[in-house]
Amino acid sequence: MNIIDRYISKSFLKALFMAAAVFTLIICITYIFDKISIVSRYSATFSQLLLSLVYSLPAWISLIFPVAMLLAVLFSIGSLARNNEIIALQTSGMGILRITSPAIYIGIFVTVFFIFSNNTIMVSSNRKFSKIWKYEIKKQKYRIYEDFNVVQIEKGRIFSAKFIDGNNEKITRLLLLKLNSGFEVTETLAAKEAKWLNGYLELYDVTESKIENGNITVRTATAEKIPFSKKPSQFIGIKRNPDEMSYNEISHLSRQLKQSGLPAHKEDVYKYSKMARPFANIIMVLIGIPFAIKTARTAKIFSFSLSIFTGFMYWGVESLGLAFGMNQTIPPFAAAWLANFTFLAVATVLLYKNR
Repeated sequence: MNIIDRYISKSFLKALFMAAAVFTLIICITYIFDKISIVSRYSATFSQLLLSLVYSLPAWISLIFPVAMLLAVLFSIGSLARNNEIIALQTSGMGILRITSPAIYIGIFVTVFFIFSNNTIMVSSNRKFSKIWKYEIKKQKYRIYEDFNVVQIEKGRIFSAKFIDGNNEKITRLLLLKLNSGFEVTETLAAKEAKWLNGYLELYDVTESKIENGNITVRTATAEKIPFSKKPSQFIGIKRNPDEMSYNEISHLSRQLKQSGLPAHKEDVYKYSKMARPFANIIMVLIGIPFAIKTARTAKIFSFSLSIFTGFMYWGVESLGLAFGMNQTIPPFAAAWLANFTFLAVATVLLYKNR
């Protein structure tokens, strides 16, 4: 790395840390004032509020960092343009992309970092944040089971339950429905309780009904054992908040649903968005370079306003894409990457015009 690269890197990193610190401070103050009335209502402590804030920060930082990257580009590269240093470097034969390459490399590094952290640190902190709000602040009673409703476990069979105890692999109020090719119920199996063990379900207080040619045959039993390949705990992830799941966990859930014949487009949208969102960091760097050169003579408050406006525009397009994906208007991959493709196209055009 030569002197010019070190100089630009130092200027960019200084602006980036300042922007990230300011945005983080704003988030902390807003969060405390927004949540303090709720905390007071449940008679929780201020330390619990601060702890929830700490665990919420990874998600907030992931959200605001692309805007901080854009602001850092506008300030650092804009400062070079204001002092005519860009022109001096260009006259020496350096192109715009070569001059700003330190900022681009930092953007790539930040993108890779958030791909990793969004699937590890942020997932873990989101889970802890949820537990603090549920069980410590709102003082909800901790339950080892999960409320459940209906899911198809394989073609021709429907699984339903009232509660699932994932720790002990138990099911309360189990109902199994067998369907024919016309999706008509041909057999039902109900049990007050079931326990999974080595590929089988041990059923208790069983009622079995068979429907054939309009006739219903009912059989009851105190206990019964049936093959059941999946553990009950495997179904709990179906109801988990996507923000509390990693890319691999959502991918596994998506495969499970597809193998069961259930729609998994929402899970696919969340899966692809896990990878797409971190790329906003490098895209904001690319889109900020031509803006920094064009607006170099304007006041810094304009750069700040431009960053906020662009950030809201990105989040708006991203939300629109996710909504289209959830409604199956466009494929999940396109839905998750719509904002990135749109803003990358804008960055490419602006960079071409300013080369």
